[in-house]
Amino acid sequence: MFTALTGIFLGVCTVTDLRKKQIWWPLSLIFMVTVMALHFIRGDGNLGGFLAGIFLGAGLWIVSWATRQAVGYGDGLTVAACGAALGFVQVFQILLLALCFSAVWSGLLLVFWKAKWGDSFPFVPFLLAAQLCMAVM
Repeated sequence: MFTALTGIFLGVCTVTDLRKKQIWWPLSLIFMVTVMALHFIRGDGNLGGFLAGIFLGAGLWIVSWATRQAVGYGDGLTVAACGAALGFVQVFQILLLALCFSAVWSGLLLVFWKAKWGDSFPFVPFLLAAQLCMAVM
């Protein structure tokens, strides 16, 4: 259930990230609070794992602040919301796979001269692709 909800959430965030190059932060907060409430209602016992997933996103948010938004604040908030839904282990795996996908993509863009060093691109589509790959596995 939480995997499907996260996929829908990332799909909506992907559309806004591709169109506007920003993420509507209230959606991330609403999703995070909703899935935490669902975990509480269902009595899921791994509350520490879900909180650690949120802290992983908070760490990404700190990286965003430290790099003057080389990584967007919305990306960190989106990862935190996914961490609230899926827990630390799953969101860590998704984040690593998304980073690999984005590295390959940016390498291809640089090799074929479609981008230059320092250009930016939306990251949430890579999170969605990684989440879909993890859901299929």
